[in-house]
Amino acid sequence: MKQTEKPGGAGQRFWDFFASVKLSFVLLLSLALASVLGTLLPQKEHVSVYVQQFGESGARLILGLRLDDMYHAPWFLLLLALLAFNLVVCSLNRLPQTLKLMAKEPAAELKRSRSAQESLTLAGSPTDHLARAEAALKQAVGPVTAGQDGQTRLLFAEKGAWSRLGVYLVHLSVLVIMAGAVVGGIWGYAGFININQGSTIDHLDLDDGRQLPLGFVLRLDKFTAEFHPDGMPKEYRSEVTFLENGQEVEKAVLMVNHPAQRHGIDFYQASYGQSVTKLRANFIKDGQTQTVALAHGQWTDLEGGGKALLIEARPEVNMGGMYKGPVARVGYQPPQGEAMALTAFQAGAKIPMRGGPVSVEILELESTPYSGLQVKYDPGVWLIWLGCGLMVVGFVVAFYFAHRKVWLRLSPAGQGRCKIEIAGSTNKNRLGLTRLLERLSARLKAGAAQGE
Repeated sequence: MKQTEKPGGAGQRFWDFFASVKLSFVLLLSLALASVLGTLLPQKEHVSVYVQQFGESGARLILGLRLDDMYHAPWFLLLLALLAFNLVVCSLNRLPQTLKLMAKEPAAELKRSRSAQESLTLAGSPTDHLARAEAALKQAVGPVTAGQDGQTRLLFAEKGAWSRLGVYLVHLSVLVIMAGAVVGGIWGYAGFININQGSTIDHLDLDDGRQLPLGFVLRLDKFTAEFHPDGMPKEYRSEVTFLENGQEVEKAVLMVNHPAQRHGIDFYQASYGQSVTKLRANFIKDGQTQTVALAHGQWTDLEGGGKALLIEARPEVNMGGMYKGPVARVGYQPPQGEAMALTAFQAGAKIPMRGGPVSVEILELESTPYSGLQVKYDPGVWLIWLGCGLMVVGFVVAFYFAHRKVWLRLSPAGQGRCKIEIAGSTNKNRLGLTRLLERLSARLKAGAAQGE
């Protein structure tokens, strides 16, 4: 006969599993190892990068497991969700008992039997020392609850009950930080822009290849770079202007570790260089030569029909003994037919020209400084900062404050003397409690000596 499972058995096992501290350790260790792996592996690179570094099999494994964008991978988000659920269950599993301890009535603690940790005998009756003992206990611990058991006078005080919530504050901080990371991962974005000096840009090229409108215009007014005597960069800075509806609304200076922000979007100085913006070249067609000036990305009409534009150019390319000098890629649209891309070399260079209806020779390249800016929008960053603040407060509460309870029993000791027993308990820092009880005992002795 099939044994009937007791009510709540499966649910209790499920609850106990997620309330396990061992599970917390395993999840934290897994996330730590994954984070290390994510640091070592290039993130959000082109497939060719992974093929070149790890081979086709390695690249296939990396892409299949989403290790190329690990922090957005389903399995990584699942680990975060499991850790969050584990923290919630652990907190809910222990919080009722903690609240019960915090809410316990002081009167219920008065007659609780505790072994004395300090004991002293003074001349006089318990009544003679009661007011002095109550004052000393209030000064050392906090508000005092008094009671009586026959001829024995009972005093109780406690402080720091709220410190038991420190660990839950740490748990909450972790959940808030994780929530900030999820919010930033879902609704945030990051990208990169290269902007020439004097140019403007109104969109962002995201890491995933999409273009996103900024909602405003960014203009690079001036770029400057300073170098050390050995040629290493000393400082580079971008002076920019933000424009909205054609009006200047804000100016800012970007330097390394000194970003600018607009509408929650952060702009970081990341790189710099020289961008070729114009090309003066000879177009040779059917033995006829014409000199034209081409701008980057802008079509220019040619004599006799057709048009051309500058696609890209490099001031110097070293091709070994064959050629060393500038190289440009020029787009050419003939009067009839399809557009084509032509390669241009320095005029007079002894290098075989490619066949075609048109040959192009470089006469002069005009370049301008450009600034490379890393752009990031993270709407969850305030949650992360809030979580960090909560974590600091939680650790301070958890490590530097304790829930302490102190009992005093004043009972007759015969021959006109009074016996005072001092007991205490704490949820942490027992050495601190011992010192507190010793100071309280010394204060009572000193007070009795002064009263004689």
